[in-house]
Amino acid sequence: MVGLSLYFDLVAATALVALAFLVIFLIYAVFTYGPVIGRIFELRPVFLPLRVSPEDLGEAVTFTTDDGLELSGSFLGRRNPQRVGLLVFCHEYLSDRWSYLPYLDHLRDLGYDVFTFDFRNHGSSASDPDYAPLQWATDYEVRDLRAALACLRDRPDHDQAGFGLIGVSRGGSTALVVGSEEPDVWGVVTDGAFPTLGTITAYMYRWAEIFVRSRRLLALFPGWLYSFLGWVSLLASQRRLKCRFPDIETAARRLSPRPWLLIHGERDAYISPEIARSLFDRAREPKEMWLVPAAKHNRCRECEPEAYTARITEFLAQHAPRRPVTAAPSLTHAAMSLYSAEPGRPVGSPRLVPSATASVTS
Repeated sequence: MVGLSLYFDLVAATALVALAFLVIFLIYAVFTYGPVIGRIFELRPVFLPLRVSPEDLGEAVTFTTDDGLELSGSFLGRRNPQRVGLLVFCHEYLSDRWSYLPYLDHLRDLGYDVFTFDFRNHGSSASDPDYAPLQWATDYEVRDLRAALACLRDRPDHDQAGFGLIGVSRGGSTALVVGSEEPDVWGVVTDGAFPTLGTITAYMYRWAEIFVRSRRLLALFPGWLYSFLGWVSLLASQRRLKCRFPDIETAARRLSPRPWLLIHGERDAYISPEIARSLFDRAREPKEMWLVPAAKHNRCRECEPEAYTARITEFLAQHAPRRPVTAAPSLTHAAMSLYSAEPGRPVGSPRLVPSATASVTS
């Protein structure tokens, strides 16, 4: 009995030593690599967002978020007498509401109403002086989209069937979150959407050897440690940026039974196809994924404009509350005006409106 007691004491002591070592190792990792992860996470990407000059300005709409910020939007009615559904467009980071045009304007010919709006600190919407937006979806973008849906519900022409959400990049991530929570959302289409924790964890795997010079130490890092460091770093960034990052992976899992079409570029250097697949795998049916060959981030539509139009049109026709009565037309004149063979730009690429400064204020 004495020997057995000594054995259990030895096991308990060993477990305590291992636990103490683990705690010390975690503290070391957090304080050593947490600030590095945070700096990478809070870097602002350098890219040119889509800017277009619309011919049809639609009906100007203003609405207020639950924290008192006034946002600007536009309601663009269908060009077909039969209403098929109402689509809400969520633009990408640094862009504005008018970027809806090449994505959705042709659907108005089929009977879809379109509502597009500027997120806070973008376009014509008011700016929050305490919020400096980044490429990551936060609770502020979620608030903005919820306010947009609340505004639409109060309209006399409100579609009782609900909404279809179409989002690009950060707007797509926001659409997933809101779509998973609002019961009157009947479908979600995302182009370049991405998870927050999943993306930063993938970045850590990619760049670990740059910051951890010791291969022996790096070999000791288990997979869960990357996720833990990413989570701790996100918490620290939330405090510094005065915002909260919603769980995009959980939103994807909770989206069902609402259908989801995920569109992503196979040559996306920002958000790899593996990140998109991982997010897609978390969702339940009904869902579809379309990986566009040769497309970079937010460039799927430019690479295959006709296939892009057809894919979204078919998905919406399958899941919209009412069925279109006409076949999908070719791109409308307004949308076609965006496509040209300018010097140095391939046919099918959008003609960007020259802009010396970004439309985002911090």
